Amino acid sequence: MKKLFALMLIALLALTLLVPALADAADAAVDAAETAVEETESAVEEAAEAVEETAEAEAPAASPVFKKLLEVPWYTWAVLGVLAVAGVLLALNGKNIRWDSRSLSMGAMCIAIAFVLSCIRLYRMPQGGSITPASMLPLILFMVACGPLKGFIVGCVFGLLKLLADPYIIHPIQLLMDYPLAYGAMILGCLAALFPLKDQWKLPIAVLLACIARWIMSVLSGVIFFAESAGEQNALVYSMVYNLSYMAPDALVCILVSCIPGMPRLVNMIRKKA
Repeated sequence: MKKLFALMLIALLALTLLVPALADAADAAVDAAETAVEETESAVEEAAEAVEETAEAEAPAASPVFKKLLEVPWYTWAVLGVLAVAGVLLALNGKNIRWDSRSLSMGAMCIAIAFVLSCIRLYRMPQGGSITPASMLPLILFMVACGPLKGFIVGCVFGLLKLLADPYIIHPIQLLMDYPLAYGAMILGCLAALFPLKDQWKLPIAVLLACIARWIMSVLSGVIFFAESAGEQNALVYSMVYNLSYMAPDALVCILVSCIPGMPRLVNMIRKKA
């Protein structure tokens, strides 16, 4: 019995001495296994990267220009599409448009008068836009007298002139929408010729339609490029109200001036000369 007790005591002491060593060995084995796993994962990742690099090297390189084209927003393509359509229309109807010296002189005179009137600001909005003494009327007179194609060109030229005088640019497409396209879109006023009304009423309607077209372009520009100015408000509603706050009085001034007796004669005078 004493011998058995002594053997059990010796075995217990041996286990007491061996357990720490076994624990250290187990920890070392676990660390070795984790290291092996990490090395295996790194090797797999390196192999995958090597395969990708090889595939990219063997595949034809994508053009940087093509990558940039894929990053262009949708509205950029929309505006470019409008410009392309306008260019095609101008090219197809170029033979029917006569830009003689009289046409050029009348167009230049209307642009000059409109630009001078636009510099006389009755009120200027804090974030752009102003109320002027019928500055858009000379352009509308030329558009109604000479048609949409010539009118579009004159409107775009006036927009570019405004760009040089008072530029505010944050994006190339915003430049087009706020300057040449905004004023070129006023050719919508030419639709007034389709109304079965007297000439003295057609001109005010043309002014109203032209101002609506310019307002629409400004609203679109505000929604796309200046949405942060709306804060927590709806960007579309904010842009509509803001642009209406100064364009409505400006359009009203133009409409009142166009109602003056004898104004339709100016349209006929420009039409005969141009």
